[in-house]
Amino acid sequence: MWIEVPDPRGNRKRRPVVVVMATEDILLDGPVVGVAVTTTYPEPPPTNCVTLPWSERGHPATGLRRRSAAVCDWLVSFRPSEAVTEGGHVPGRTLQAILSTVRDLNVE
Repeated sequence: MWIEVPDPRGNRKRRPVVVVMATEDILLDGPVVGVAVTTTYPEPPPTNCVTLPWSERGHPATGLRRRSAAVCDWLVSFRPSEAVTEGGHVPGRTLQAILSTVRDLNVE
């Protein structure tokens, strides 16, 4: 999903968010929890980041066109009605890495 998310300085920007809730826990217009995605991170990525599949032409699963990472300690809460657009999906192995990192960072 793409939503308007404030960055650490408070500036709102449309960015992808990886939902980290089970589908069955999402209510019609209840809060949804996700982690923000960034294109600005060092190499190698820090331990709070999980890199996402991307391609200059748009990755077939994620749709991402730039080097990107899920920032696992940057949780955002939003309502489904706030989504600007639907995005792609994160492949299973990558999603498991994100969920594991969120758990390891104790930010749930």
